Formats: sequence, C-alpha cells, structure tokens
Amino acid sequence: MTKIKPYWSPQHDMKDFRFNIWKQKRDEFLDVSDVPESILPFFSFAYLLEGEVMLEVEGQPWLCQANQVLLIPRNIPMKILYFKENTSFECGFSIHVVKDLSYPCLHDPHPLLQTFEGEEADFTAALLEQMLKAWEKKDLALVSSTLDLFLCRLKPREGHPGNAVVNQFIERVFNRNRKPSKVADYAAELCITPNYLNRLVRAQTGHSAMDWIEISRLNLAKSLLKQGELQISEIAAAVGIDDQSYFTRFFKKSEGCTPTQYREMRMKGTNSPK
Repeated sequence: MTKIKPYWSPQHDMKDFRFNIWKQKRDEFLDVSDVPESILPFFSFAYLLEGEVMLEVEGQPWLCQANQVLLIPRNIPMKILYFKENTSFECGFSIHVVKDLSYPCLHDPHPLLQTFEGEEADFTAALLEQMLKAWEKKDLALVSSTLDLFLCRLKPREGHPGNAVVNQFIERVFNRNRKPSKVADYAAELCITPNYLNRLVRAQTGHSAMDWIEISRLNLAKSLLKQGELQISEIAAAVGIDDQSYFTRFFKKSEGCTPTQYREMRMKGTNSPK
C-alpha cells in the first residue's frame, strides 16, 4: 500500500529545516486513514497539475484541484482527508529562504487557496519547474528568487472559501467516527433538501453529494480491506451498505476487481487492475 512520503525532516531536525520541493505523480489509492494530524513549524504548499487532494486545516475541509495552489501557514494543525490520482508540485519552506517578508500571504494565519487559469496556470507550472531544477542543482539564490516570484502572485482572501453548508457536508462525509450515509440523511442534518444540497456541492466542488459519499465509502472500504480483520459483509455494513452483493458490485465498478480480489492483491503486494 502506497504511503504518503513527507517532504520534511524527522521531528528532531525540523528546527533546521529550510526548504524542499519535488514533483509527485500518484496514480494509485493512498491510504490516509492512519496519517496523523501534523503541525509543521514552516510553510507548505501544493500546486496541482491534475487530480484532487483534500486537507482538513483548523477543522475545515480544503479541496485543492487542478491549477490550484493550497498554501498552509506554519504551526497550524492539518490532516489529509482524501487523495485522488494527481500530479503536483509539493513544497515546504522556512521564512529564512524568503527574500521579501512583506508578502501578504506570509502574514495571513489561515490557509490560502487560489486558482490559476490559462497562461497564468502555464506560467505557474513553469515557475515551479524552474524552482525544482534550481533546488536539485543546489542553486539557493535561484530558489529564493523563484520562491519570491511565486509568493508575490498569491493573494489572500477573507475567510474560508466556499459555502458553509458544503463545508459542513464534507466534514460529515469524511468523519470516520460515523459510517457514510445517504444524501437525504446529510441534507436533513443540515436542514435543507437533498436537491439543494446536491446543487451546492456540485457548484463548489465539481462533484455531486453522492460522488463524495461514494468516495468516502470506497476509501474506508479499501482501508478496512487492507487491515484484513473484518469479513466482507462486515466491511459492507461499516461503509453503510447493507447488501453485500451490492457492495461487491459497487466496489468492482470503481476498482475493476471484487473486494476479495483486492484484499488478496494487497496481501501479495500487487497493484489492483485499475
């Protein structure tokens, strides 16, 4: 099972951390169920070229999609909720490698999510590629210059992006203290109709409410299958599906194999067909 490789040093080395960047392509399921909450003493950001990633920061979900950057300030708690196959630049940096400390994004205590479009997106990707090459060559002067150029393009906004109802829905869907439920159940908790909830969620995230529920169910099922402690019927119930046959069809439609086959491949250390 692929694990998320941190770009920071071990805990006892964090005080000396200054900078790191790499380009990452993830094309398989990442089990984030046991990734602990982190509080990093430096800034970090991800710029997605494709795919999606969702983090919980300060108790709020932040969904980062293609052509978006998510900047996380230092010393605030964050936890990974969800990964979809993605290609991204990921970076951590200390304030000591920044030339100009006046950039507003460095003084905002909250995360920053920003979208780049068209030529702006192409330029940002090229800039980060240049930053990566400079880092690989240990050209620290060029690293600092490209980092400053990147930071000056980030514009903080007021408050958490998106609709508060959608954010509450996402929090509930990825809450591992409860099994995934139906759209109607979440809508009732939020005192709105299922159709209205679905419209809000799709407008903000590009996915329907049911899409997110199925993503949560699938990720939870994969995590439980990997652990190998529960029967398939028990896993189906744990993800909110009472019919084991339907659970098998649901899983196979997404992964191209049955839950039993997936478990066997995980135990053998091989990849799923998809």
